Amino acid sequence: MLIFSSHPLMILILTFLFLLGGCSKYSDEVQTNLTKLKTTKSCSGCDLSGIELISFDLKGADLSGANLTGANLRRSDLTGANLTDTNLIDADLLGVNLTGATLTNTNLTRVKLSYANISEVEMSNVMLVRAKLNNAKVLNSSINYSDMTGANLYNANLTDTRVSDKILKNTILCQTIMPSGQTENRSCRRSVL
Repeated sequence: MLIFSSHPLMILILTFLFLLGGCSKYSDEVQTNLTKLKTTKSCSGCDLSGIELISFDLKGADLSGANLTGANLRRSDLTGANLTDTNLIDADLLGVNLTGATLTNTNLTRVKLSYANISEVEMSNVMLVRAKLNNAKVLNSSINYSDMTGANLYNANLTDTRVSDKILKNTILCQTIMPSGQTENRSCRRSVL
């Protein structure tokens, strides 16, 4: 104790070193990958878990095979992005634009896709288990060989989307506009907003 009270410069240096080491929001690897993504719009196979890129322009980005677990991409533009083999478990994609994106073997388990635009997308082998798609627009798209168990499609619009009744069987459909244009309310009592 005596050594610190007699050396204020030592205290200042130790405080600076402590703050310098503890200030980084992401690991060095994730920070490097995030910088790469921001500058090149390409980070195939990268670890980007937990990143925050709110309202970011990622049009045409290559995120194939990337780990975006728990990422916050709210209101970002992912038009035409490649999300093949991408892990987005627990990601926040509220209000994102996924028009024309590639979603093949993509894991969107428990993802927040409320108010998202998912138009003109071919989804194949996509995990949307317990995903929140409230008020999402899934227009003129195709959903094949995918699992949507427990997905919440409250007030979602599926107009002209090709999806089987089997895929939608265990989803929450309340005030949902179906591919035919008719409104489905079969799950209104158990919908979770």
